[in-house]
Amino acid sequence: MDKSVTAVPHSVKRWQLSGTDYDPETVRTLRSFLLLCVIQLFEDRVKLVIRWFDLWTDGQRKHLMSSLLGRCTSSQLRDLLMETVPVTRLDFTTVLPRFLSLYVLSFLNPRDLCAAAQVSWQWRFLAEQDCLWTKRCVRRGWFLPYSPGTREYGAWKNHYIDCVSTLHWLPPRKAATHYRSLHQRAGETAVEEERRQGRKESCIGAASSETGPPGPWRHGGSRPPSQ
Repeated sequence: MDKSVTAVPHSVKRWQLSGTDYDPETVRTLRSFLLLCVIQLFEDRVKLVIRWFDLWTDGQRKHLMSSLLGRCTSSQLRDLLMETVPVTRLDFTTVLPRFLSLYVLSFLNPRDLCAAAQVSWQWRFLAEQDCLWTKRCVRRGWFLPYSPGTREYGAWKNHYIDCVSTLHWLPPRKAATHYRSLHQRAGETAVEEERRQGRKESCIGAASSETGPPGPWRHGGSRPPSQ
């Protein structure tokens, strides 16, 4: 064996490091080229899916949309709605089904419902539905005296407004002069009730004074020992 030839164990690694395969500029160029290829491939596939989507039937389109939306996260759906709805300025009552629009309007109070009914004919038709006003009336004991017709809507709303307009909004003191309080007897005025309450309190005070002075323990002293 020729002893003049000596093996250099790291010579191959030096050659690889000093060669063009590991040139940083070449690596960046290759990465940029691969990234452009991936982007171009993605755009081509998107155009192909859109071309297919235009040729599909309504059922096939709904199936694809439900599959895509089912795989989206809640944040992605929220961002999609925030980007789409303000740009198009769509009326939710014309896009959503009627039961969803009524569910949204059910969170409004009666004053806001009356204000919503003045936006448009569509909003008025939804804001005057009986399902929004029936529970409000029944909860307060305001029952409709007749059965609305099949083509009649807004009966419960009008009944609610009529009942509210007939209420007497009075403070407690002024209401006591017009209506009896809970402790007032039938046919008794407010002055007679005050006199009766005063006599009752004086009788209670006289009865407590006849029992004698209280024990010393009621004035802070020690209780008597138990026998």
